[in-house]
Formats: sequence, structure tokens, C-alpha cells
Amino acid sequence: MKIYLIRHGEPDYRAVTEKHYVGYGRDLGGLTPAGIQQAQQCARRPELQQAQAILTSPFTRAMATTLEIARQVAVPVKVELGLHEWQPDRTGTLIENNQQVSQSYAQYKRTPHSRPADFPYPYETADELQARVTAVFDQYVTQYDCIICVTHGEVMSQFVHQDQFDYCEIQSINYSN
Repeated sequence: MKIYLIRHGEPDYRAVTEKHYVGYGRDLGGLTPAGIQQAQQCARRPELQQAQAILTSPFTRAMATTLEIARQVAVPVKVELGLHEWQPDRTGTLIENNQQVSQSYAQYKRTPHSRPADFPYPYETADELQARVTAVFDQYVTQYDCIICVTHGEVMSQFVHQDQFDYCEIQSINYSN
């Protein structure tokens, strides 16, 4: 199955910051006007027309990107919980601010495949992230020849060995289970 991995558009965290949302509340941030334009431009890419379905992360920035793509690519859309971004704290209860998220991410980058026993935040390892996303893809591999997956940079990096992705960057992979 061909998968077009697409990173979401430029996020806008102003509203959630003003409301003092932390943890998972940050994931309710949508797109900036530039992020909407990025998604609209991405949606016009001709290769996306061969897709038979769109899978999207449940985070607002990914769903807003998907909305713009779905306006141009008329196929079913499925929100998949397993396509969410990397988790800096798998419990969802320990991290209270962006500095702690940064600390967790820095440690993850140093030791992506294992968590040090004494590290205070139980972040998701690269292996756990890849297994989570692979479980989603495995559900679709016999149903479709080509899908779009709107997700996040760290998710994409598990399948495309690259550290950084531009907003609405498209990477194509061939997937089989």
C-alpha cells in the first residue's frame, strides 16, 4: 500500500495558551492562517488524487489540515487515535509545562529506544510509537492500494528517516505488514 504521509499545517496555540491549557489541552490548538494556506496548497498536489482514503490524527491541527485536503480529494476520512503525536508523558498526568515537554523530548532524542529508569517522565519510545502507528496501518493494508495519512513530524520520522519535516510536507512510503 502506498501511503502519503503529510505533516499537519502550521499550528496556532494562541487560544489554548490564553486559556492556560496544558498537557493534552495543548493538542486542541488549530492552524494559523498560514497553516490553512499550506494545507490548501498541499491538497492541490496531483499525486493525492490517487488516494482512496484519508486517515488523520485526532489532534485539532491534523484534523484541520485534513479538512482542507478532503475538500479537494473526495474520499472517506477516518480519524485514527493511533496516529497522534509522540507522547512526552504516557500517563498524561506528570507534565505540567512546555519546559518539561522539552526535557522529555531531549531525553527521548538521546535514548529513543529506551527510557532511563530514573527519568521522571515516562515518554513514549520510538519502538512504542512505531508499533502504535503500524497497528493502524495494518488495519488498512488489505483494503486500500493508496491512502493519505495526516499526522505529525515525529510519527513521520519513524517511517522516513529524517529528523525535520516542513508543515504540510508530503513523504511517500510503500507499506506492507
